[in-house]
Amino acid sequence: MKIRSILPTSALAACAVIAMTATTASAATTTIRQETATGAPYSGNWQVSTVGPVKFGITFLGLNVTGTCDNANLKGTITSAGNGALTAASIGACTTSNGLSSPPTDLGDLPGNTGHVTYAPVSGGRDGTLAIDGDLTFKLEGDFLFAHRVCYYGFRTNNTPGLSFDIYNRDNPNRPLPNDDAQGKSTNITLVKLTGSDGLCPNNGTLNASAIARGESTPGSGTFDRKLYLTP
Repeated sequence: MKIRSILPTSALAACAVIAMTATTASAATTTIRQETATGAPYSGNWQVSTVGPVKFGITFLGLNVTGTCDNANLKGTITSAGNGALTAASIGACTTSNGLSSPPTDLGDLPGNTGHVTYAPVSGGRDGTLAIDGDLTFKLEGDFLFAHRVCYYGFRTNNTPGLSFDIYNRDNPNRPLPNDDAQGKSTNITLVKLTGSDGLCPNNGTLNASAIARGESTPGSGTFDRKLYLTP
């Protein structure tokens, strides 16, 4: 089984996990800061890395097929208002409960999707949201039932193309991970089988992951040790 981005560059030329172009509203109400709620605004390189496996589930011949990928990693640039671009994305080795596997993969042809970070706190929950708009897709392939199968899937959030994540600040007691970092958790993300898939490809499913986000203390160093904080 191989996994890679399949978006044509003519349609959407760069990804969220994560290409983020803030709307006017989000820019007016959201600030990404260094370290704490009173820290200086942060602009620069950023990295989002999953903690623990990326988990997904799909239905195959009426049975639930579960899968895990070791990790996922996204890198890009961002401004304090939330707009930026994804410059690199990778996913670790993946396995499924029906015996398929794939090696670590760098995702190419990163789609130029837009999105926004919004400060939108919920009592007893998140501090904000990250939305990635656009028709993000990926490809799985492998040998099963005596033939090589190629399967195409798209990401949807609440039946709309794209991805959505809840964002938690490093001191939020409801954050999904114990790590002292800004964090994201996938919300209502489904995998939808697309036209062109083999008829025996597994049907629609779900995707779950939690990740931490950091910036650089020294710009351009490639060392992501700057903690981030989301405020109005």
